[in-house]
Amino acid sequence: MILETEIDIKEIAADVVGRATRAGATAAEAVVREGDQFSTVVRMGQVETLKEAGSRAMGLRVFMGHRVASTYTSDFSAAGIEHLVSGALALARVTSEDPTSGLPEKSQLGQINGDLALYHEDVYSLAPAERIDYARRAEAAAMAADDRINNSDGGSFDAATGRKVLANSLGFVGEYRRSYCSVAALPIAQSDGTMQRDYWDSSALSLRKLESPESVGAEAARRTLRRLGARKTATAG
Repeated sequence: MILETEIDIKEIAADVVGRATRAGATAAEAVVREGDQFSTVVRMGQVETLKEAGSRAMGLRVFMGHRVASTYTSDFSAAGIEHLVSGALALARVTSEDPTSGLPEKSQLGQINGDLALYHEDVYSLAPAERIDYARRAEAAAMAADDRINNSDGGSFDAATGRKVLANSLGFVGEYRRSYCSVAALPIAQSDGTMQRDYWDSSALSLRKLESPESVGAEAARRTLRRLGARKTATAG
């Protein structure tokens, strides 16, 4: 039995697939995801939004012959998993048959050896205050670029990590991890009664590969300023 407090999502995925086939599914596959996410928006130097959360979710797809159904849950308790499995089977029994449904041939399954470099621990290496500072620095750089930039829709910084596991009744269990971070600036420029806005951002799988907040802010400012005085081209007749 998998308990809610356990965090081995590979074991959880394989267990759910086994429960489904023992309960009557001719084939099944489960996807389990877990991750953490941080997001902040700074506007005019002040923190406007700040979010940090962790999440886990699981999806189950079952086959009963050529009938197929899927269910999802974020409840990893014994009762939640039981409801996930029983619900998928109940739905499959009342769906129409799809002759093209089914898992791939076992010979088509495989895994890539080696590190694909999709996950980097440095994404979360900054303290929360430093992540907020990334957003503040990007906005400040945009605001300092030109006197015509006198407002802002904000600077932002986001970071996320995740892990995904896939298991199926053919005996396959695979997983990968991924990371992500981004910094952005959205300045507003005004001149001669005209107001324009634009943005620029940088995103990467590793913090080391992220453009500096200052360069992001400067590019956002350049793109915003070039909109001032821009004219629409005549429609070709």
